[in-house]
Amino acid sequence: FAGPGSGRLEWAQQVADPTNPLTARVRANRLWKHLFGNGIVATTNDFGMMGTKPTHPGLLDYLASDLMENGWSLKYMIRKIVLSQAYRMSSTPSQQAMDEDPGNKLLQHMPVKRLEAEAIRDHMLACSGEIDTSMYGPSVSAYVKDLPNSRAKPASGPLDGAGRRSIYIEMRRNFLPTFLRAFDMPNATESIGRRQVTNVPAQSLALMNDPFVHEQAKAWAKRVLYSELNLEQRIHEIHQTAFSRPASASEIEWAKRFLDTLADEYGSSLDDLAVWTDLCHTIYNRKEFIYVF
Repeated sequence: FAGPGSGRLEWAQQVADPTNPLTARVRANRLWKHLFGNGIVATTNDFGMMGTKPTHPGLLDYLASDLMENGWSLKYMIRKIVLSQAYRMSSTPSQQAMDEDPGNKLLQHMPVKRLEAEAIRDHMLACSGEIDTSMYGPSVSAYVKDLPNSRAKPASGPLDGAGRRSIYIEMRRNFLPTFLRAFDMPNATESIGRRQVTNVPAQSLALMNDPFVHEQAKAWAKRVLYSELNLEQRIHEIHQTAFSRPASASEIEWAKRFLDTLADEYGSSLDDLAVWTDLCHTIYNRKEFIYVF
């Protein structure tokens, strides 16, 4: 770039120039990937010759143009996509759809996708009522007591991150939170356009044994137990909070049997905090808690 400066301003102007469609396409594609689990261009980091072709090029161009015309507002684009018919479709495909489009490239049903690591943690805090939804402010030191000691190891933050959302947890490249790493939070040394989504034993073990999960289950149980709800209302409240739906008749009966069994084992009553803590912990371990169906 000609001029007295570093050229960064001129570079930024070219990147965001309305006549340059690539930037908007990449941004729109990443939003689509985040919401649907797969991008219109599957290779989110590569739009070149080595990348894959878009499944819906016309849709990608429309989203890119719409994004630029509306001031590059990500909130606008997210709202537009989640209110679309494609996003609100059932995740259960018909037999004909499976026969004709087994890879769901035509978006004939909503793909099942797992929540990202940060969303899983925030979801737990929201259920327990311990989440701090305040915006901005300094980051909170990560909980690193479970990591090996070394001279470079920083002081550990609180187990619950002071209730702050995961976006406010301090990230250090060599001391990343164990719970988030179990659910495929990437390392902090490089840009990741598409996270890995694994299903490994470490995730089930984290949901069963991690002290953060146990702490939040107990806080959630206290909130439910000390409310003025009756037994069935408590079960409905737990399901509504966790899954955004009331409990089904079979789930109510199962929960009652579960609570009775635990009360007998503990030699206590249905008003025992430990009994409800175990129920809330079990809800955290259900697949519906970490997957969007």
